Amino acid sequence: MAIQELTKNLYYVGVIDHSLKVFDVAILTAYGTSYNSYLLKTEEGNIVFEGSKEAFGEEQIEHIEEIAPLSSISYLFVTHTEPDHSGAIHLLLERNPELVVVASTGALLNLNKIIRRPFKSVVMTPGKDMKIGQYTFSFYSGLNLHWPDVMFTYIHELKALVSCDAFGAHFASDSLLLSKEQNKEGYYDALKYYFTHIMGPFPSFVIKACDAVSSLDIEWILPGHGPVIDQNPQDQIALYRHLAEEGLPSNDQNKVTIVAASAYGYTKDLALQIKEFLESKGKEVYLHLIDALNYAEEKPKILEHILHSGSFYLGSPTLVGDAISFFYDILLSFPYTKLQGKKAAAFGDYGWSGEAAINLTERLRQLKTKTLPPYRMNFKMDEKQEEEFKAWLESLVS
Repeated sequence: MAIQELTKNLYYVGVIDHSLKVFDVAILTAYGTSYNSYLLKTEEGNIVFEGSKEAFGEEQIEHIEEIAPLSSISYLFVTHTEPDHSGAIHLLLERNPELVVVASTGALLNLNKIIRRPFKSVVMTPGKDMKIGQYTFSFYSGLNLHWPDVMFTYIHELKALVSCDAFGAHFASDSLLLSKEQNKEGYYDALKYYFTHIMGPFPSFVIKACDAVSSLDIEWILPGHGPVIDQNPQDQIALYRHLAEEGLPSNDQNKVTIVAASAYGYTKDLALQIKEFLESKGKEVYLHLIDALNYAEEKPKILEHILHSGSFYLGSPTLVGDAISFFYDILLSFPYTKLQGKKAAAFGDYGWSGEAAINLTERLRQLKTKTLPPYRMNFKMDEKQEEEFKAWLESLVS
Protein backbone atom coordinates (compact mmCIF):
# COMPACT_ATOMS: atom_id res chain seq x y z
CA MET A 1 0.00 0.00 0.00
CA ALA A 2 1.53 3.33 -1.08
CA ILE A 3 -0.36 5.44 1.46
CA GLN A 4 0.69 5.51 5.08
CA GLU A 5 0.63 7.85 8.04
CA LEU A 6 4.24 8.24 9.08
CA THR A 7 3.65 10.36 12.13
CA LYS A 8 0.92 12.77 13.23
CA ASN A 9 -0.24 14.87 10.24
CA LEU A 10 2.47 13.46 7.91
CA TYR A 11 1.53 10.94 5.23
CA TYR A 12 3.33 9.05 2.49
CA VAL A 13 1.45 9.57 -0.81
CA GLY A 14 4.06 8.45 -3.32
CA VAL A 15 4.10 5.75 -5.99
CA ILE A 16 5.95 2.43 -6.00
CA ASP A 17 7.31 1.25 -9.36
CA HIS A 18 8.53 -2.34 -9.36
CA SER A 19 8.62 -2.47 -13.16
CA LEU A 20 11.39 0.07 -13.79
CA LYS A 21 14.56 -1.60 -15.10
CA VAL A 22 16.48 1.40 -16.50
CA PHE A 23 16.66 4.97 -15.16
CA ASP A 24 17.95 7.92 -17.19
CA VAL A 25 18.74 5.63 -20.14
CA ALA A 26 22.01 4.31 -18.70
CA ILE A 27 21.39 3.41 -15.05
CA LEU A 28 20.12 -0.06 -14.19
CA THR A 29 17.41 -0.35 -11.53
CA ALA A 30 17.53 -4.00 -10.52
CA TYR A 31 15.19 -3.34 -7.60
CA GLY A 32 12.77 -0.93 -9.27
CA THR A 33 12.19 2.46 -7.65
CA SER A 34 9.63 4.73 -6.07
CA TYR A 35 8.58 8.32 -6.68
CA ASN A 36 8.11 9.53 -3.15
CA SER A 37 5.87 12.37 -2.12
CA TYR A 38 4.50 13.37 1.25
CA LEU A 39 1.47 15.23 2.55
CA LEU A 40 1.55 17.36 5.69
CA LYS A 41 -1.66 18.66 7.25
CA THR A 42 -1.34 22.11 8.81
CA GLU A 43 -3.67 24.66 10.37
CA GLU A 44 -3.21 26.92 7.32
CA GLY A 45 -3.83 24.41 4.57
CA ASN A 46 -2.12 21.22 3.52
CA ILE A 47 1.32 20.81 1.96
CA VAL A 48 2.54 18.25 -0.57
CA PHE A 49 6.27 17.60 -0.82
CA GLU A 50 7.49 16.57 -4.30
CA GLY A 51 5.66 15.89 -7.52
CA SER A 52 5.86 12.67 -9.50
CA LYS A 53 6.86 11.23 -12.83
CA GLU A 54 4.25 12.14 -15.44
CA ALA A 55 3.18 8.54 -16.05
CA PHE A 56 2.28 8.23 -12.35
CA GLY A 57 0.66 11.65 -11.88
CA GLU A 58 -2.90 10.37 -11.69
CA GLU A 59 -1.89 7.72 -9.16
CA GLN A 60 -0.19 10.34 -6.99
CA ILE A 61 -3.32 12.50 -7.11
CA GLU A 62 -5.46 9.52 -6.09
CA HIS A 63 -3.19 8.94 -3.10
CA ILE A 64 -3.32 12.60 -2.10
CA GLU A 65 -7.11 12.68 -2.30
CA GLU A 66 -7.44 9.64 -0.07
CA ILE A 67 -5.98 11.85 2.65
CA ALA A 68 -7.31 15.31 1.71
CA PRO A 69 -9.09 17.01 -1.23
CA LEU A 70 -6.69 18.40 -3.81
CA SER A 71 -8.38 21.77 -3.34
CA SER A 72 -7.13 21.79 0.27
CA ILE A 73 -3.47 21.68 -0.80
CA SER A 74 -2.08 25.18 -0.33
CA TYR A 75 1.60 24.55 -1.05
CA LEU A 76 3.75 22.22 -3.13
CA PHE A 77 7.35 22.03 -1.94
CA VAL A 78 9.67 21.02 -4.79
CA THR A 79 13.14 19.93 -3.74
CA HIS A 80 14.41 19.02 -7.21
CA THR A 81 12.99 19.32 -10.75
CA GLU A 82 14.29 16.34 -12.69
CA PRO A 83 11.21 15.09 -14.58
CA ASP A 84 10.87 11.93 -12.49
CA HIS A 85 9.86 14.34 -9.72
CA SER A 86 8.34 17.21 -11.70
CA GLY A 87 6.76 15.68 -14.81
CA ALA A 88 3.29 15.46 -13.25
CA ILE A 89 3.28 18.80 -11.43
CA HIS A 90 1.27 20.38 -14.25
CA LEU A 91 -1.62 18.04 -13.34
CA LEU A 92 -1.64 19.35 -9.75
CA LEU A 93 -1.61 22.95 -10.96
CA GLU A 94 -4.33 22.38 -13.57
CA ARG A 95 -6.68 21.03 -10.90
CA ASN A 96 -5.65 23.47 -8.19
CA PRO A 97 -4.51 26.75 -9.80
CA GLU A 98 -4.21 28.40 -6.36
CA LEU A 99 -1.45 26.00 -5.37
CA VAL A 100 1.76 27.85 -4.40
CA VAL A 101 5.01 26.18 -5.48
CA VAL A 102 7.87 26.57 -3.00
CA ALA A 103 11.26 25.87 -4.58
CA SER A 104 14.78 27.19 -5.10
CA THR A 105 15.45 29.86 -7.71
CA GLY A 106 17.00 27.27 -10.00
CA ALA A 107 14.09 24.90 -9.54
CA LEU A 108 11.56 27.61 -10.38
CA LEU A 109 13.48 28.45 -13.56
CA ASN A 110 13.30 24.80 -14.56
CA LEU A 111 9.63 24.47 -13.67
CA ASN A 112 8.74 27.45 -15.86
CA LYS A 113 10.26 25.55 -18.78
CA ILE A 114 8.62 22.26 -17.82
CA ILE A 115 5.11 23.54 -17.05
CA ARG A 116 4.99 26.38 -19.62
CA ARG A 117 2.19 28.27 -17.86
CA PRO A 118 2.09 30.84 -15.04
CA PHE A 119 1.87 29.58 -11.49
CA LYS A 120 2.17 31.03 -8.00
CA SER A 121 5.51 30.55 -6.29
CA VAL A 122 7.71 31.34 -3.30
CA VAL A 123 11.51 31.08 -3.40
CA MET A 124 13.30 28.78 -0.96
CA THR A 125 16.26 30.67 0.48
CA PRO A 126 19.00 28.86 2.41
CA GLY A 127 19.28 30.09 5.97
CA LYS A 128 15.75 31.51 6.07
CA ASP A 129 12.73 29.97 7.77
CA MET A 130 9.15 29.72 6.57
CA LYS A 131 6.19 29.30 8.93
CA ILE A 132 2.98 27.60 7.81
CA GLY A 133 0.42 26.85 10.48
CA GLN A 134 2.05 25.06 13.39
CA TYR A 135 5.15 24.06 11.41
CA THR A 136 8.48 25.78 10.80
CA PHE A 137 10.55 24.99 7.71
CA SER A 138 14.25 25.70 7.19
CA PHE A 139 16.03 25.35 3.86
CA TYR A 140 19.50 23.94 3.25
CA SER A 141 21.46 23.86 0.01
CA GLY A 142 21.77 20.47 -1.63
CA LEU A 143 23.73 21.92 -4.56
CA ASN A 144 24.68 19.27 -7.13
CA LEU A 145 23.04 16.39 -5.30
CA HIS A 146 22.77 15.79 -8.16
CA TRP A 147 21.38 18.89 -9.93
CA PRO A 148 22.14 22.55 -9.15
CA ASP A 149 18.51 23.20 -8.15
CA VAL A 150 18.39 20.96 -5.07
CA MET A 151 17.26 22.43 -1.75
CA PHE A 152 16.56 20.40 1.38
CA THR A 153 13.66 21.24 3.69
CA TYR A 154 13.89 20.60 7.44
CA ILE A 155 10.59 20.44 9.33
CA HIS A 156 11.52 21.44 12.87
CA GLU A 157 8.50 20.13 14.74
CA LEU A 158 8.71 16.70 13.10
CA LYS A 159 12.51 16.51 13.06
CA ALA A 160 12.16 15.51 9.42
CA LEU A 161 14.49 16.24 6.50
CA VAL A 162 12.99 16.27 2.99
CA SER A 163 15.99 15.46 0.81
CA CYS A 164 14.71 14.25 -2.59
CA ASP A 165 17.49 12.34 -4.43
CA ALA A 166 20.01 12.69 -1.62
CA PHE A 167 20.21 9.91 0.99
CA GLY A 168 17.90 7.70 -1.07
CA ALA A 169 18.20 4.84 -3.56
CA HIS A 170 16.35 3.31 -6.47
CA PHE A 171 14.60 0.61 -4.50
CA ALA A 172 10.89 -0.26 -4.64
CA SER A 173 9.87 -1.03 -1.07
CA ASP A 174 6.31 -2.05 -0.31
CA SER A 175 7.25 -1.75 3.35
CA LEU A 176 7.76 2.02 2.77
CA LEU A 177 9.86 2.25 5.96
CA LEU A 178 13.51 1.20 6.11
CA SER A 179 12.93 -0.25 9.58
CA LYS A 180 10.39 -2.69 8.12
CA GLU A 181 12.25 -3.56 4.91
CA GLN A 182 13.25 -7.22 4.98
CA ASN A 183 15.74 -7.10 2.08
CA LYS A 184 18.33 -4.87 3.70
CA GLU A 185 21.14 -6.48 1.70
CA GLY A 186 19.39 -5.64 -1.56
CA TYR A 187 18.64 -2.13 -0.35
CA TYR A 188 22.25 -1.30 0.48
CA ASP A 189 23.39 -2.89 -2.78
CA ALA A 190 20.97 -0.58 -4.60
CA LEU A 191 22.07 2.42 -2.53
CA LYS A 192 25.77 2.00 -3.34
CA TYR A 193 25.04 1.53 -7.04
CA TYR A 194 22.74 4.57 -6.98
CA PHE A 195 25.34 6.65 -5.19
CA THR A 196 28.11 5.70 -7.62
CA HIS A 197 26.13 6.65 -10.71
CA ILE A 198 24.07 9.61 -9.47
CA MET A 199 25.91 11.25 -6.55
CA GLY A 200 29.39 9.91 -7.28
CA PRO A 201 30.37 12.60 -9.81
CA PHE A 202 29.99 15.28 -7.09
CA PRO A 203 31.73 13.94 -3.95
CA SER A 204 32.80 17.33 -2.60
CA PHE A 205 29.23 18.62 -2.82
CA VAL A 206 27.95 15.52 -1.04
CA ILE A 207 30.35 16.20 1.81
CA LYS A 208 29.26 19.85 2.02
CA ALA A 209 25.61 18.81 2.18
CA CYS A 210 26.36 16.23 4.86
CA ASP A 211 28.14 18.93 6.86
CA ALA A 212 25.12 21.22 6.51
CA VAL A 213 22.59 18.75 7.91
CA SER A 214 24.61 16.43 10.17
CA SER A 215 24.13 18.71 13.19
CA LEU A 216 20.33 18.75 12.81
CA ASP A 217 18.16 16.73 15.17
CA ILE A 218 16.75 14.33 12.56
CA GLU A 219 14.37 11.45 13.23
CA TRP A 220 13.10 11.08 9.65
CA ILE A 221 14.74 11.41 6.26
CA LEU A 222 12.10 11.71 3.54
CA PRO A 223 13.96 10.89 0.29
CA GLY A 224 12.65 11.06 -3.25
CA HIS A 225 13.41 7.40 -3.98
CA GLY A 226 13.44 4.30 -1.82
CA PRO A 227 12.09 3.65 1.66
CA VAL A 228 11.66 6.39 4.23
CA ILE A 229 14.66 6.49 6.58
CA ASP A 230 12.96 6.07 9.94
CA GLN A 231 15.83 4.48 11.85
CA ASN A 232 19.31 5.85 12.57
CA PRO A 233 19.07 8.67 10.00
CA GLN A 234 22.50 10.00 10.95
CA ASP A 235 23.93 6.62 9.92
CA GLN A 236 22.51 7.22 6.44
CA ILE A 237 24.17 10.63 6.28
CA ALA A 238 27.44 9.12 7.52
CA LEU A 239 27.25 6.39 4.86
CA TYR A 240 26.80 8.99 2.13
CA ARG A 241 29.77 10.91 3.51
CA HIS A 242 31.91 7.75 3.56
CA LEU A 243 31.03 6.90 -0.04
CA ALA A 244 31.80 10.48 -1.09
CA GLU A 245 35.16 10.47 0.65
CA GLU A 246 36.06 7.20 -1.07
CA GLY A 247 35.29 8.81 -4.43
CA LEU A 248 37.31 11.99 -3.95
CA PRO A 249 40.17 12.19 -6.48
CA SER A 250 43.41 12.54 -4.55
CA ASN A 251 45.55 13.99 -7.40
CA ASP A 252 48.79 12.80 -5.79
CA GLN A 253 51.42 14.62 -7.84
CA ASN A 254 53.96 11.90 -7.15
CA LYS A 255 51.75 9.22 -8.75
CA VAL A 256 51.45 8.69 -12.50
CA THR A 257 49.30 6.22 -14.43
CA ILE A 258 50.23 5.07 -17.94
CA VAL A 259 47.79 3.01 -19.98
CA ALA A 260 48.99 1.68 -23.33
CA ALA A 261 47.96 -0.74 -26.06
CA SER A 262 50.33 -1.81 -28.77
CA ALA A 263 49.77 -3.69 -32.02
CA TYR A 264 53.41 -4.42 -32.89
CA GLY A 265 55.32 -3.26 -29.83
CA TYR A 266 56.14 0.30 -30.92
CA THR A 267 53.62 2.06 -28.63
CA LYS A 268 54.55 -0.34 -25.83
CA ASP A 269 58.18 0.73 -26.26
CA LEU A 270 57.17 4.37 -25.90
CA ALA A 271 55.21 3.54 -22.72
CA LEU A 272 58.20 1.74 -21.21
CA GLN A 273 60.47 4.69 -21.97
CA ILE A 274 57.98 7.10 -20.40
CA LYS A 275 57.81 4.90 -17.30
CA GLU A 276 61.60 4.71 -17.03
CA PHE A 277 61.96 8.48 -17.43
CA LEU A 278 59.31 9.31 -14.82
CA GLU A 279 60.72 6.85 -12.33
CA SER A 280 64.12 8.48 -12.79
CA LYS A 281 62.42 11.70 -11.64
CA GLY A 282 61.17 10.01 -8.48
CA LYS A 283 57.61 9.36 -9.62
CA GLU A 284 55.57 6.32 -8.59
CA VAL A 285 54.36 4.91 -11.91
CA TYR A 286 51.48 2.50 -12.56
CA LEU A 287 51.79 0.98 -16.04
CA HIS A 288 48.90 -0.94 -17.58
CA LEU A 289 49.49 -2.68 -20.90
CA ILE A 290 46.07 -3.67 -22.26
CA ASP A 291 44.61 -5.73 -25.06
CA ALA A 292 41.31 -7.44 -25.89
CA LEU A 293 42.06 -10.33 -23.53
CA ASN A 294 42.94 -8.47 -20.35
CA TYR A 295 41.14 -5.11 -20.60
CA ALA A 296 38.02 -6.11 -18.63
CA GLU A 297 40.17 -7.42 -15.79
CA GLU A 298 42.51 -4.42 -15.82
CA LYS A 299 39.83 -1.72 -16.06
CA PRO A 300 38.93 -1.43 -12.33
CA LYS A 301 42.61 -1.09 -11.41
CA ILE A 302 43.15 1.46 -14.19
CA LEU A 303 40.25 3.61 -12.98
CA GLU A 304 41.44 3.43 -9.38
CA HIS A 305 45.01 4.40 -10.32
CA ILE A 306 43.91 7.30 -12.53
CA LEU A 307 41.56 8.58 -9.81
CA HIS A 308 44.40 8.91 -7.34
CA SER A 309 47.18 9.99 -9.73
CA GLY A 310 48.15 13.58 -10.34
CA SER A 311 48.80 12.79 -14.01
CA PHE A 312 47.98 10.08 -16.51
CA TYR A 313 49.07 9.27 -20.05
CA LEU A 314 47.26 7.21 -22.67
CA GLY A 315 49.09 5.44 -25.48
CA SER A 316 47.25 4.02 -28.47
CA PRO A 317 48.23 3.05 -31.99
CA THR A 318 45.96 4.29 -34.74
CA LEU A 319 43.48 1.75 -36.06
CA VAL A 320 41.20 2.80 -38.92
CA GLY A 321 41.79 6.48 -38.23
CA ASP A 322 41.22 6.52 -34.48
CA ALA A 323 42.34 5.34 -31.06
CA ILE A 324 41.42 1.87 -29.82
CA SER A 325 37.98 1.93 -28.19
CA PHE A 326 39.34 0.88 -24.77
CA PHE A 327 40.64 4.39 -24.24
CA TYR A 328 37.31 6.07 -24.90
CA ASP A 329 35.70 3.60 -22.53
CA ILE A 330 38.19 4.58 -19.82
CA LEU A 331 37.50 8.28 -20.32
CA LEU A 332 33.74 7.76 -20.47
CA SER A 333 33.99 6.04 -17.09
CA PHE A 334 34.89 9.35 -15.45
CA PRO A 335 32.77 12.50 -15.21
CA TYR A 336 34.91 15.57 -15.82
CA THR A 337 34.62 16.39 -12.12
CA LYS A 338 36.95 13.49 -11.34
CA LEU A 339 39.61 14.32 -13.96
CA GLN A 340 39.51 18.10 -13.87
CA GLY A 341 42.95 19.52 -13.12
CA LYS A 342 44.92 16.32 -13.62
CA LYS A 343 47.84 16.54 -16.06
CA ALA A 344 47.19 14.32 -19.05
CA ALA A 345 48.55 13.54 -22.51
CA ALA A 346 48.19 11.04 -25.33
CA PHE A 347 50.90 9.30 -27.31
CA GLY A 348 51.20 6.54 -29.85
CA ASP A 349 52.91 5.01 -32.79
CA TYR A 350 51.23 4.79 -36.18
CA GLY A 351 51.67 3.42 -39.65
CA TRP A 352 49.80 5.03 -42.54
CA SER A 353 47.75 7.50 -40.46
CA GLY A 354 48.16 8.87 -36.94
CA GLU A 355 44.88 10.29 -35.61
CA ALA A 356 44.72 8.29 -32.34
CA ALA A 357 46.79 10.60 -30.14
CA ILE A 358 45.20 13.69 -31.70
CA ASN A 359 41.66 12.47 -31.06
CA LEU A 360 42.42 11.37 -27.51
CA THR A 361 43.97 14.77 -26.84
CA GLU A 362 40.75 16.48 -27.86
CA ARG A 363 38.75 14.26 -25.52
CA LEU A 364 41.15 15.02 -22.68
CA ARG A 365 40.61 18.73 -23.26
CA GLN A 366 36.84 18.20 -23.14
CA LEU A 367 37.28 16.58 -19.73
CA LYS A 368 39.09 19.70 -18.50
CA THR A 369 42.40 18.03 -17.75
CA LYS A 370 45.65 19.98 -17.92
CA THR A 371 46.19 18.62 -21.40
CA LEU A 372 49.68 18.49 -22.91
CA PRO A 373 50.34 18.24 -26.66
CA PRO A 374 50.41 14.64 -27.93
CA TYR A 375 53.48 12.74 -29.00
CA ARG A 376 53.20 10.69 -32.20
CA MET A 377 55.78 8.41 -33.79
CA ASN A 378 55.65 6.97 -37.32
CA PHE A 379 56.99 3.43 -37.04
CA LYS A 380 60.50 3.82 -35.53
CA MET A 381 62.38 6.89 -34.37
CA ASP A 382 65.18 8.57 -36.24
CA GLU A 383 67.63 10.90 -34.50
CA LYS A 384 65.41 13.95 -34.95
CA GLN A 385 62.43 12.14 -33.44
CA GLU A 386 64.52 10.95 -30.51
CA GLU A 387 65.33 14.58 -29.66
CA GLU A 388 61.65 15.53 -30.01
CA PHE A 389 60.67 12.65 -27.73
CA LYS A 390 63.21 13.68 -25.09
CA ALA A 391 61.80 17.22 -25.14
CA TRP A 392 58.26 15.84 -24.82
CA LEU A 393 59.31 13.71 -21.85
CA GLU A 394 60.70 16.80 -20.11
CA SER A 395 57.35 18.54 -20.62
CA LEU A 396 55.72 15.85 -18.49
CA VAL A 397 57.59 17.03 -15.41
CA SER A 398 58.00 20.72 -16.14
